[in-house]
Amino acid sequence: MDMHSATTQGSPSPAITVQDTIVKATEILDMAGDELMIAQQAVEECVRDFPLTDAEMRRLQKLDVATQTVASVARVLRNLMSLSPTGVSDSVSLTHVYDGVTLGEVVQVLKGEHAPDVSVAAGEIDLF
Repeated sequence: MDMHSATTQGSPSPAITVQDTIVKATEILDMAGDELMIAQQAVEECVRDFPLTDAEMRRLQKLDVATQTVASVARVLRNLMSLSPTGVSDSVSLTHVYDGVTLGEVVQVLKGEHAPDVSVAAGEIDLF
């Protein structure tokens, strides 16, 4: 599926503050996270009585990682909004930015570290 910009040609672009942009982006991530959780519940119900191969389990675990990533990024944005007004180039406490983030890969990326492959090892795994 191709993604295209939703901008309209020829109309002036309205202005928005950075803070309002972060608020709106967080709301979008929260909605996407809710939809991912609903999808996880549907998948869990569908596969409850069917044994999964290791490859199928790894593919399904990617849905869980995506859900956690969306929630973690939304948390980062909420943390940024809780700071006193800052400029785009101001420095902020990284510890405050990732406070409450539960996905280690997101914290590693924020720290500038290379996030490991999030593939899940085969075996006994709770689906979601």
